Amino acid sequence: MSQLPPKDPDTNKISLSYFFLWAIDIKITNTETMRYYFNPFISLFLQSCILGILFTVAVSTLLPINLGYIRHKIEREIANQLDKISMIKYGLHAEYNQEEIINEILKADLKELYDYADAWKISHEDLLIIYKALNWRKSQGLYKIRHLNDGIRMYMRFHFTQKYSNTVLGFVYMGAAVLIIIIGLRGLKFIPPTQPSLVLFALGLEFSLLIIYAITLMYSKQDEEKEIEPIYAHSQNNYLNTDFGSARDIERLLRVFIKSSEKNKK
Repeated sequence: MSQLPPKDPDTNKISLSYFFLWAIDIKITNTETMRYYFNPFISLFLQSCILGILFTVAVSTLLPINLGYIRHKIEREIANQLDKISMIKYGLHAEYNQEEIINEILKADLKELYDYADAWKISHEDLLIIYKALNWRKSQGLYKIRHLNDGIRMYMRFHFTQKYSNTVLGFVYMGAAVLIIIIGLRGLKFIPPTQPSLVLFALGLEFSLLIIYAITLMYSKQDEEKEIEPIYAHSQNNYLNTDFGSARDIERLLRVFIKSSEKNKK
C-alpha cells in the first residue's frame, strides 16, 4: 500500500508543492474534513498535452507552407486529389491541368459541383471538401482563421483518418485496459483513497484517447462513401484498360504525339 507524502522534518507537516503535490480539503460533516493529496504533474499531464497539440495544430495550419507542418500536409493532399482528378479527366499528370481544374471548382455553384463529382467519379462530399479547402487556401486574414476547419478537414479526411484510424482505436482499447487495472488496484486498496493521482492519470489517459478517437470519427468518411469509392475506381480502371490501355500508356502516347507534332511544324 502506498504511503502518505513525506513530511517536512521541521514542521512535521506534509510539504505541498505547486508542481508535484496539491491538497484538497473536502468537508464531510460540520466538524470533519477529508484531505486528498494528488500530483498535478501526473494527473493533468495528458490533458495539458492534448490542449498543447490542438494549439500547435492550429498555429501550424496558419503558418506559410515552408514553416507550417500541417499546412504542408494540407497542400500535399490538395495536390494529390487534384492529380487524381486530372488523371480521370485528362488521362495524364500536368500542372496546367490542375490549374484549370482549380478554376473550374472555384467558379462552380453547388449544382455544377455535383455534376463534376459524377463526371470525375468522386463522391459529392469529397469534392465539397476540396472546394472549401481551395477557398480557404486562397483566403486571407480573419476568414482563414474562422474557417480553419476547412483546411484541417482536407488533411484529416484524405490522409489521417485513412491511415491512422485503426491505430487510434487500438490506443483507446489500451487506455481502457490501463484504466481497468488501476481501478482494480484502487478497489483492492493498493491505492489509498486519499491519493487519487494514478486514478486521475488513468481517467485522463482514457479521456484524451477518446477525444482523439472522436475527432478521427468526425473527419472519417461515411460507410456509404467507402462503398461507392471501389465502384468508381473499378469502373475507371476497366474503362482505361479495355478501351485504351493503362493510364501510363495513354500518357506516353500523348507525349509522343505532342513531340511528333512539334517536329512536323518545324
